[in-house]
Amino acid sequence: MSTSYYGRDLIVSDQQISTASSNILQVPGDKSISHRVLLAAAITPKPTRLYNLNLGNAVSLLIPALKTLGVQVSLEKNVVIVSPPINDAWNQEEVYVNLGPSSAAARFLIGLLAGLRVKAVVDGDETLRTRPMDWIVEPLQELGANIQYLGEAGCLPVVLKGGCLQDGTVQLKIGSAQARSSVLFAAFASERNVKIFYPIRSRDHTIRLFQYLGMDIQDLPGSVQIQGKCSQPLAEYHIPGDPSAAAFLAAAHIFQRRQTELVLENICLNPTRIGFFEVLKECGIQVEYKNVRQAFGETVGTIIIGKFCENLQPFQIKDSFLFHSLIDEIPLLVALAAIIPGQSAIFGAKELVFKETNRLLSSQNMLLAFGGQAKVVDDSMYITGGLPLQAGTIPSFGDHRIAMSAAALAFSLPGSSKILLGECYETSFPEFPQLMSLMGLNIFHC
Repeated sequence: MSTSYYGRDLIVSDQQISTASSNILQVPGDKSISHRVLLAAAITPKPTRLYNLNLGNAVSLLIPALKTLGVQVSLEKNVVIVSPPINDAWNQEEVYVNLGPSSAAARFLIGLLAGLRVKAVVDGDETLRTRPMDWIVEPLQELGANIQYLGEAGCLPVVLKGGCLQDGTVQLKIGSAQARSSVLFAAFASERNVKIFYPIRSRDHTIRLFQYLGMDIQDLPGSVQIQGKCSQPLAEYHIPGDPSAAAFLAAAHIFQRRQTELVLENICLNPTRIGFFEVLKECGIQVEYKNVRQAFGETVGTIIIGKFCENLQPFQIKDSFLFHSLIDEIPLLVALAAIIPGQSAIFGAKELVFKETNRLLSSQNMLLAFGGQAKVVDDSMYITGGLPLQAGTIPSFGDHRIAMSAAALAFSLPGSSKILLGECYETSFPEFPQLMSLMGLNIFHC
């Protein structure tokens, strides 16, 4: 990852900045949904108004890329307005777009551009160039897309040279939601009939969005079939709060052993995203979902975290669906396991190797820096909890999930901790320090 994305270190202190803190909070828009609706809006015939769009680096880097391609994007007050290229004239010359460290932005955009037959070079920073792209390139090529690697095979940069997509069937190698969504966006943009087989169920935001747009989708166990024609163009979309962001606030509440409730409003409660909160329940923490409703194809509601429970139980994550429903919260669960006496374990976590960092190893090293105990064996991790932890200098490796997990844990320890390159939280959760401050917690840059 380029140093321009790393940013400054964070200092986290156990000294609260106020005696009065808020226990009713809202988090920014969901990052995963923000990517998807931004791209859907780009090929909608008329302007689309997007409310509560996540403007972290992972999403905001997509905006200049879309502008380069001729899409019009403007911010008016708290609304992002997206209009397609004038006269639907996508840039006909081969253009270069760089998505920095954002894998989702790159993978989704490649699918969209393949469906539109737009000529472009799609690239990323040095970290994104190491992350696998063959997951999406190969199925798109099977459907007729002309995509070539410009460097190492299977990695960015790639060049799209058009190629007419055909109706067809593809088999994905892995259960990644990004791989499935890339092909779905290609089918959407080309209005093709495509059937996708996949090995593991994972987050389904793209399927829900396309169903909301009136597309003909058959969502079955192990497969999804789409007829890409849209019958209900997107006019506006209100993005619910990000459950992954909410998880950090819930964890800070737990680490502080607070004897009050924490209320997190307007959170996406999609079952493929709330595995972290389900594990909290298994550990003995009271978690309630209230005011549950359907909005824009997603399940939305309020999460209430109860008072701290002294007799927390260790957890084991074995089920593949559960794992994928909390895949972004693994570093946070490693931190949580450190305060629970006994051994917790996470199995079958090979996909973590392909994140911003190898999150099995970076999560382990984060905990070791606090004095905790964790061991990685093949694709699994074992954490021994209940050991004494201490504040210190904690590496984030420039990974936003590691940085925020370390910060949440550090709040509960005597003294101050320095989270190296901790400002990388801006990748997904720019409001992280402000919301922690609203909880009365002391965090600042250095």
